[in-house]
Amino acid sequence: MLFERSAWPRVKACGDGLTPTSVATLRDLGFAQDAAFGSAVPLPQTRIGGPRETSFVAPWPPNVPDGTTMRRIDFDAMLVRGAIAAGATFEERTDVVACDEARVRYRRLPGAALQARTFDAVVLAEGGTGRLAATCGLPPHDRTLVAYRGYVATPDDLEPSYQVHYARACVPGYAWIFPIESRVANVGAVLVERGDVRARLRDWLARSAIVRAHLGRDPVLEGGRGGIIAIGRARRYAHRVFAVGDTAGVADPLSAEGVSQAMATGRLVARALRDGRGDIDHAGKVYEATLRAFDINNREALRMRRLFGSL
Repeated sequence: MLFERSAWPRVKACGDGLTPTSVATLRDLGFAQDAAFGSAVPLPQTRIGGPRETSFVAPWPPNVPDGTTMRRIDFDAMLVRGAIAAGATFEERTDVVACDEARVRYRRLPGAALQARTFDAVVLAEGGTGRLAATCGLPPHDRTLVAYRGYVATPDDLEPSYQVHYARACVPGYAWIFPIESRVANVGAVLVERGDVRARLRDWLARSAIVRAHLGRDPVLEGGRGGIIAIGRARRYAHRVFAVGDTAGVADPLSAEGVSQAMATGRLVARALRDGRGDIDHAGKVYEATLRAFDINNREALRMRRLFGSL
């Protein structure tokens, strides 16, 4: 069963970007034939900008797919269609109120009576701010990033590239421009420390020559929405409950990219359960061990941030 608290489809704060790793995973999972995947906007190159507003363009590495963009509402709907096709029952507008050793208590919204069902295992994908992980015995996240995004319509066609700008207005962090249509871009910023990310983004939009060159003289940010990106977690398995994605704290600490990591952790849980042959606790230990690479990446990212801060 797949539980979703919101009415479906729902809007979610996201940069709408899919890295080459994400694109390769989607192809491997069989989504290449989905209409939403076919309508994604390919971006064959990246543009990286520095604090002095100089920038350079580079292609993706050889032998990998192009990065692309897809509105998150379409991306999530595509994944749900895939889950249903694979045999899942999808329950939207359903609030999971408790999860105790894979006994899930839930109710349909608004205000229906509580129901309960016990599963072999639970995969917890409630993002970085969900309330269930703590009640399941999982420790808190190590730290959080803050992000804010909106959409800008442009007078001219956009350059077909991922744009990441390490602008002074967004230090410590960066701003981005991701085309989702020929003249519409997802524009946002992420801060690796607490701060008013919305104000920082608006300051960058108002003052940056890079912005004027790519988005026009007076860009208007519409549909703004913010979110928390959780980083790091000492454990991701407890009592037949597996945390994945932002719930597991596996987003990249430098880029804040989390889609490919979320899909990767979902697949790792599936493999651990398949290979565990019914021994859920053994599958949990295997899953925890496979996440060590994410923890190493987390520690290295923190070390690099401290190094940059000392320069």
